[in-house]
Amino acid sequence: METLAIAAPETLRLGDRLPPDDTFAIGVHLPTWADTFGWATRELRVLTAMRSGYPRFYISRPVKRLVNRILDKLEQDSTEGAELYKKKRRHGLPVATRRQANLFAEFLSRQDQAQHDNAVIQILHLDWQGNVVFIDPNSERELDSEPGHDQEPPLAGTEDIYVLTYPEEMVPAAKAFWQHTGYGISSRRANFWYGLAPFVSNNPSGYFNPRLLNPDANTAGSWDSIRRRLLASHADPSPSGFHDSDIFLYPTGMTAITEVAAAIMAFHPAPTLSRPVFAVFGFLYVDTFKVLERVLGVETLLYKYGESEIDRLENELENGLHIGALFTEFPGNPLLRCPNIPRLRQLSIKYRFVLVIDDTVGTCASLKLLPHCDVVCTSLTKMFSGQCNVMGGSVALAPGTSFHDSLQTNLLKTYEPRSWFISDVAVMDRNSLDFSARVRRASHNALPIVERLQAHHTVAEVYYPKDGGETQKMYEHFQVDPGVGYGFLLSVRFISPACAINFYNAFDVAKGPSLGTNFTLCCAYTLLAHYKELSWAAENGVVEHLIRISVGLEGPTWLLPRVSKALNAAGKAATNPDSVA
Repeated sequence: METLAIAAPETLRLGDRLPPDDTFAIGVHLPTWADTFGWATRELRVLTAMRSGYPRFYISRPVKRLVNRILDKLEQDSTEGAELYKKKRRHGLPVATRRQANLFAEFLSRQDQAQHDNAVIQILHLDWQGNVVFIDPNSERELDSEPGHDQEPPLAGTEDIYVLTYPEEMVPAAKAFWQHTGYGISSRRANFWYGLAPFVSNNPSGYFNPRLLNPDANTAGSWDSIRRRLLASHADPSPSGFHDSDIFLYPTGMTAITEVAAAIMAFHPAPTLSRPVFAVFGFLYVDTFKVLERVLGVETLLYKYGESEIDRLENELENGLHIGALFTEFPGNPLLRCPNIPRLRQLSIKYRFVLVIDDTVGTCASLKLLPHCDVVCTSLTKMFSGQCNVMGGSVALAPGTSFHDSLQTNLLKTYEPRSWFISDVAVMDRNSLDFSARVRRASHNALPIVERLQAHHTVAEVYYPKDGGETQKMYEHFQVDPGVGYGFLLSVRFISPACAINFYNAFDVAKGPSLGTNFTLCCAYTLLAHYKELSWAAENGVVEHLIRISVGLEGPTWLLPRVSKALNAAGKAATNPDSVA
């Protein structure tokens, strides 16, 4: 059943799931500003209340439970590999494929905590029956030496998993890799294994009914259905030569960005003196920058929004700067600015670099960006799904570009479709059936909220594509049609921190990380995304007390009274800064 609204979000408690009645919810409720600050600072009061969380930032209970069971199994094992495991207190995180495990191990080995001692990092290859092979991260061992390789392909859902184990001091680095890349297994897969894999369940035969994966969906056809849906959205109006082979699906949006960046890097294999740097244009989502620099080790140049920054980029390119790619968002998150894509496209063609656009906020249902770049990356977790209960990501390659064939070839070399758990695929397919209609509805709901906020004396600025300036002109240039609106996402800067805090605390909607949910979702964005770099964020216009609102499907009659109540609370703080709600 479609989730339209959370009927009484004011009754939700700290740490409740969003949506509240979904076992696999990927949102969590942070009802007060103090709660958000507590999450950012890892306050025990908040951490112990969490029943859910955004999966790249929060290791779910099903994943923890499965890992603990695997580590308990190893403690009871007497093999040589297990003896090595027992020498140090171990922690672990699971990924879906051997390649992901190798990248995970390489990342950990580069961290200061590793002290160049790769012996403390292990890869465990685990099959459905519980057989474990310890793999040296530095080993050249081929896959045919691992369990199950000479057998029939496993039934969907029972594919082997890999667990990286490491000592306690490497926990922060391991969580950073999990967060930046999105490579970790999903809670559905962990739950499935815990309930049905013979070594952890009361299912000694290993048999299960495939309908247990998702009884409400045709899992076999879900993969193709999602690709066709994305193909139709990106291809209307149709770019000539655009085929389903140009759509790649991944477990998360950050995985999609990671794989695209790695495919571009493969154009310039190390060691080479001409290895390029990458550029990031605008204030992008924080993990895009971190996956480029910290995980992939790419030197990354940052450019702010505005024509003057494009002038600077052009001047540097004219003077010999070589970049392999430029990543940008349209519109940007959280300031909703729209970069000058036509001008960036001209530079990308002239100076031969890959132009990558993240359209997660704008969506391909509203904007047609693919004909004006090389690659479009999308977090399907957001508006494409809407239900806030499944993760996914996609890559669309623009046909006919000079990089198309090389990008397609490089992506295919590393493509691992089964890394996206089939039950998650089925849920994503079901959730996205009405994707385009929901985008329009949420966009239409957002505009009266924007206007109400703009008219209030406590609001210094509302960031939204309909701004009457260059962002609006650029947004309209790529709109599918005028009736689609200006999007569902907006951000608000108040005249004082006290006003922002009062507004947030009094706003009776779901509150927490993520965006693009069918229910309206508010967050103290900068605290969640940039608590450790508040000064840097402020230099880019993202102030500490910025509030972001993702408008849902509830409609103005439900939303406007709640906005008015929150604005009244903000007004009290304007006259008495000590009156924090």
